[in-house]
Amino acid sequence: MNNQIFEEESWASYDSFEFPNVKVYLKPKINSEEEFQKFLDGWENLYKREEKFILYFDTTDVGMVSMKYCFKMRSFIRRLKSDYPRLLEKSYIKVKSRWVRYLLSFIFFLEKPVAPVYLYSGNIEEGRFSVYNP
Repeated sequence: MNNQIFEEESWASYDSFEFPNVKVYLKPKINSEEEFQKFLDGWENLYKREEKFILYFDTTDVGMVSMKYCFKMRSFIRRLKSDYPRLLEKSYIKVKSRWVRYLLSFIFFLEKPVAPVYLYSGNIEEGRFSVYNP
């Protein structure tokens, strides 16, 4: 399976070179529904390996994303829970923006995450997290 997925016309880039640790880099804005769907497809493709994995999201470049994507994420999380075994062990999400932190809180209010989620703003080594559990 391809270890690195970097698509020019995608909101997200997946780097699975160090699998089971998968790094996900997000761009400043989502330009289209198709771009967001590619993000979801990339995430779903990780389940096709049928191995446990950990996600490391970097949202530091993300700007003003529409709230409509919160509802799309809720549906996606529900589908992951019903259609796939629990392969995602946990997620770490680096957050710089208050808006992104709010969107994530709203998503996890709508639907509990698949696995524990750790939000942080500094270095991951500092160990200061906001935690959302399934």
